[in-house]
Amino acid sequence: MLAATVIACLTVLTINRGPLVYFDTGSYFRQGNIALSMILPAPAPQDGIVAQSPGAAAGKDDDETAGGSRSIVYGLLVAAFWRVDALGGVAVVQLTLLLLAVWLAVRLLERSAPTGRTPIVLITLPLLAAATTSLPFYVAYIMPDIFTSVMLILIAAVVASGRQIQIGEVLAIFALGLFAVVLHPSHLGIAVLMFPLTVLAAVLRIGQGRWLAVGFMIFLSGLAMAERKVFEVAVETATQKEVVYTPHITARLIVDGPGMAYLDDVCPSSELATCALHEALSWSDDPYRLTASHIIFERSENLGSFRLMTAEDQQAVAFEQRDFFLRVLAARPIGTVLALAGNATEQLLTNSVVMTIPNDVVVSNVKSLSGLPEGQFDVLDDTVLTADQGWIGPLDTFHAVIYLISAAIVVGLIIWPGQVATPFRVFALFLLLGIAVNALVCGGVSQPAPRYGARVMWLLPFAATLLLLVRRPKALRSVSAEDP
Repeated sequence: MLAATVIACLTVLTINRGPLVYFDTGSYFRQGNIALSMILPAPAPQDGIVAQSPGAAAGKDDDETAGGSRSIVYGLLVAAFWRVDALGGVAVVQLTLLLLAVWLAVRLLERSAPTGRTPIVLITLPLLAAATTSLPFYVAYIMPDIFTSVMLILIAAVVASGRQIQIGEVLAIFALGLFAVVLHPSHLGIAVLMFPLTVLAAVLRIGQGRWLAVGFMIFLSGLAMAERKVFEVAVETATQKEVVYTPHITARLIVDGPGMAYLDDVCPSSELATCALHEALSWSDDPYRLTASHIIFERSENLGSFRLMTAEDQQAVAFEQRDFFLRVLAARPIGTVLALAGNATEQLLTNSVVMTIPNDVVVSNVKSLSGLPEGQFDVLDDTVLTADQGWIGPLDTFHAVIYLISAAIVVGLIIWPGQVATPFRVFALFLLLGIAVNALVCGGVSQPAPRYGARVMWLLPFAATLLLLVRRPKALRSVSAEDP
């Protein structure tokens, strides 16, 4: 069964004859490759790359700043496998760590509420169910998105059954959780928002070990923040550049309305750096310029704004985004909250795998952003799924049906007393909460996108299958939902 699960999870990698990429995969490779070159000399074809400044390893954006939105850890992983001409090995690592997370979760849950099922069944059948949806796409995806679900599985397991944990499991869960949380900025946001939920769960439960999950979340959030600070200090020390995070929050507030209304009221203002962006948005009357992606990335005269500003103004707007959010929230609290809720709802309903399938433009961007000479990323030229993408629509419809059925099963078994032991119900509940928090963070801070939804939605069939497997026999059910 384990072999079948591995094969099922690697189907997309196999069918595609190689990994899936996003345009940002090239940026991860570039910064990882240059960072790796500080330790190990690069192969001869990459001599030109090694000569670049160490600042590029931080995601250099211009002469004064370095981007901090990408994980150097994931970049090192991608670069290491590319150097040995085995980029698909990243997918194998991702699947291995996913299996480890599920195995750890099952161990804890089974110890808290024995089901009579063998661990291999509880590990493989839920993953096989998930493999009928988006899971194989994210296993093969050379982006850190699969680790969102890894982190959520670990959080849910510790909350549900942390009191039964053993020292070796503590070390494994904490190490894997830390690895997952530092791989993408959204993971830190999810961890921070999941923290009060774990506190609430500890308050509502009685018994020894109930605060372990709270400690786990403090560990994840605290060390992830510390990792960012160390990264910033290292970049500033080595390159004399300041680390800047792309102003997704500012762009999102402007697109949603409250941010633009606030700027209309207060600009021009000498004390608000974001007024420079407000002015840049007026340089064109094309309505399509007012999307988060166009505001942040577009460079054309009709659609661009932020990237057309001076480097100094870009830096000031980026540094001000947290303060700008608080100002807008204070000035228009209802509108801001409603916008966040609307974005989160839209994100929950946006679950296509389309963004995992690269087209020719994406592949070209990967090669360009990688910093490699022409011909050094040919592994992406022989893939299959890039050629014909007419199958994506019907597949998304099939996935959506599975998600809806799975969600109904999970919610039904959680609220129906006596059907499933409490640890499994809590585990499934926290997976649902994690999916919702992921939608809030990604939809509210960035913009609703299929990639962000589908990366966690496979947890629905996973959880539904797990709950069905551990559903109590009729003779053992009672009106009480307490542990046996």
